[in-house]
Amino acid sequence: MLNKNSMLKKMTIALMFVGVAANAMAVAAATNNEPVSIQLKAFKKVVDNKGNAQFKAADSIKPQDVIEYRATYTNNTTGNIKSLKATLPIPADTQYLGSSLPSGALASTDGVNFAAMPLKKKVDGKLVNVPLKEYRALQWQIAELPAKKAVTVSAQAKVNTSND
Repeated sequence: MLNKNSMLKKMTIALMFVGVAANAMAVAAATNNEPVSIQLKAFKKVVDNKGNAQFKAADSIKPQDVIEYRATYTNNTTGNIKSLKATLPIPADTQYLGSSLPSGALASTDGVNFAAMPLKKKVDGKLVNVPLKEYRALQWQIAELPAKKAVTVSAQAKVNTSND
């Protein structure tokens, strides 16, 4: 089990890595003329003194924070792209909260095999729902992404505490 400071440091480093990797992917895609570029951003849920919630850039995070991850897929070509699979990983040390957009996302516990939600597994011979905390990625089947257009997919996750 990790102590709170150690876990917070790991999560902050992981969040910075996600941001750096996403920016690098977007720059690489744009400079290499890739057909699709991907930009991944993280936003922290902030509630004001009136109880209004909004999402702001996640510069730092701590256990129990709700983070919304957004991946924007941009078609850099002059033609439509068909059957795009937009995948959004759920980072380690977070739990998927069951909130994602657009609707109809598939889920995965391993980032490879995707199925409709809720995911199911056999426990003691009975079929049960897989706990959301075991979800590691979501995927949307985008039928067609028009030329020079973008689509954004998002999912909310809670940062784990040392007890999660």
